Amino acid sequence: AKRAADTVSDKAKSFWNDEVLGAKKAMERDASKKPGADVRATVDVTLEQSVLGAEVPLTYSRRCVCPTCGGAGRLPQTFIDCDTCEGNVGLVSEDVSVTVSVPKGVSNGATLRLRDQGDEGSPPGQLYVTVRAAAMSAGAAVARDGNDLISRDIVARFPKAGEPTSVRVRTIEGEWGNLTVPKDAKVGQALRIKGRGAPVKPGADERGDHLFVIGKIVVQEPNEGVEEDA
Repeated sequence: AKRAADTVSDKAKSFWNDEVLGAKKAMERDASKKPGADVRATVDVTLEQSVLGAEVPLTYSRRCVCPTCGGAGRLPQTFIDCDTCEGNVGLVSEDVSVTVSVPKGVSNGATLRLRDQGDEGSPPGQLYVTVRAAAMSAGAAVARDGNDLISRDIVARFPKAGEPTSVRVRTIEGEWGNLTVPKDAKVGQALRIKGRGAPVKPGADERGDHLFVIGKIVVQEPNEGVEEDA
């Protein structure tokens, strides 16, 4: 009888220990009470957006507190593992959309931080976004070289030899204007608009220059034309 009583007592103790330890483990793995992990993502921006700044949409994946178990990894008021969350850790993956504020003058490879946009938790993790900035505009009309912008293959047309002329050019902002071409200009020479390049550092108002490189010279004398190519 004593042996049978001991067996029942051992089973009860084992059951009690399992329940207590199970409850303790469930509390320890409550994802809603743990710090959320940081998340990394990449955003693609055009040359114009990297130079002038922009609000760029981004969709990425992060882990959020499981709506079924509330982050406990087990169903409410039970020790039954939750089938909704991944590996019963109290978190589920979901796609999230945010708007990334890209500062003017940002460089390719720069990292931006969005506070509390990482995995959910207490406190939430951070979202670190790597900027992948295009080095040239669509059609390769403009390229970035440090803080300067370069437009190549500008055609300078001289109505008459020995006299200056002008060319119509377009800035990164999309504005059009005329630049004076000196009478002795050569192919490969750069015409410059000061302060219309990229900001010298992210967010700065000071900017580099926009260079317009002459790729062809055409002299249009009456009844004749002389071309000079690069």
